[in-house]
Amino acid sequence: MTECGAGTGQANTYGERAVTQRFRYGGAMRRAAILVLLLAPHVAVAKPKKIEVAAGNGSLFLTFDPKKVVEAELRALATAFAPESGPDAIVTVGLESCRDQAGALVACGSAPHTPAQPTFFRDGALTLEANIAVVKAAASVSVPKQLEPAKAWLRRYRAFFAGLEERKLAYYRSWKVADLSQPIEGVDGTTACAEHLAKIEATASKDEKYRLVRFDWHNCMNTHKDTVMGPYPTAPWKAFLKANRITATYRLEEDD
Repeated sequence: MTECGAGTGQANTYGERAVTQRFRYGGAMRRAAILVLLLAPHVAVAKPKKIEVAAGNGSLFLTFDPKKVVEAELRALATAFAPESGPDAIVTVGLESCRDQAGALVACGSAPHTPAQPTFFRDGALTLEANIAVVKAAASVSVPKQLEPAKAWLRRYRAFFAGLEERKLAYYRSWKVADLSQPIEGVDGTTACAEHLAKIEATASKDEKYRLVRFDWHNCMNTHKDTVMGPYPTAPWKAFLKANRITATYRLEEDD
């Protein structure tokens, strides 16, 4: 009996030691963890930054993490792709624009800049070159993946208006309606604008032909473009904001 009792007492002693060691070990780990937290360097949390970007008839206010998004890049993207900026933030130019010998835009004189003017076709060729540069820039700009659909739409949009001016200049050189009948970025006006083409063809006066092409045919093609291309896609910009945790608010300018 004594041996049994001694054996039981010994087992209890070992158990108590084990429990005591576990408590001591656990306490030491907790103290070590607290020490690490106290000694760890303070990690600064980036303060959100708010910027204002002119957009359309107002201002776009963007709040973002400067460690995640570069301000200059965000400004450029907002100017080009925010729906409030509109697709016309960067535009092509019409043939009625006047240019100097270096190709820079200048104010026209009092007389309308029409095919009857001696510098019209020279200026027109320079304008087409400038419009092509705008389209190339729209195609080559680097954007986040969320904005790729908006980039594609804007390239097509600007290419359409560049194509309109190209078709017009070709027509003013030849006065053949066939030059106005070619599709532009998938926009085919031979049916939608057939009435205008017929009227242009039937008109004898070149001055009147010019007026009909500049206004009636141009406006008809522009309206048909809206049907073919649809409105500017706003979902890509929203996806970009969400992916980068950017908040955006828009404020219209108040009329004076």
